[in-house]
Amino acid sequence: MHKILRALILSDLFILGSFGLIQPIFAVFMLKNITGTTLTAIGVATTIQLVTKAIFQIIVGKWTDKEKGNKRELYTLFVGSLIMSIVPFFYLLTSSLSHVYLLQFAYGLGGALVFPGWMVIYMRYSRDEKAGYEWSVYNTVISFGSAAAAFLGAYIADIYSFSHIFIGVGILSLVGASFIVHVFRHEFTKGWVGHVNKI
Repeated sequence: MHKILRALILSDLFILGSFGLIQPIFAVFMLKNITGTTLTAIGVATTIQLVTKAIFQIIVGKWTDKEKGNKRELYTLFVGSLIMSIVPFFYLLTSSLSHVYLLQFAYGLGGALVFPGWMVIYMRYSRDEKAGYEWSVYNTVISFGSAAAAFLGAYIADIYSFSHIFIGVGILSLVGASFIVHVFRHEFTKGWVGHVNKI
């Protein structure tokens, strides 16, 4: 497996896996900490994130496709990863539904920036004859990471506090974003971001 694939997998493991810590407790966090929270408000918050990602990833994908190579994909992937990594820290400062909705929009936008670039770069470095294996490795790693995070998120919130979870998620997400720096360095030191050496 190419080292860039490993970097992309590790990036997703840390970012998506860490956000998995939030998912089982997010509704409880809103109910306990955000004034005016109802079940409908929780649904709206989730919808904002998903709809934002669904809409903007198409726009981002069309924009990145207009340029040969994967320079734009690298930029959107890195910026999106940073946006997602910063969001958990701001949950600590959240006090109203409008704040939550804004952060959910930012979370969705970050995901929209990440998705097209991540997919394009992963596919470019994936070998046709081993694509099934390489995608299976990705899904297995992310599945185990998400499963572990779901349990740990609930456990940490039960034993410690929401603050511990959000800080931990932010730090882990930044670690995940750092793997994108490795991808950047590999691409730009070659002098041509459209070239791919498959091994």
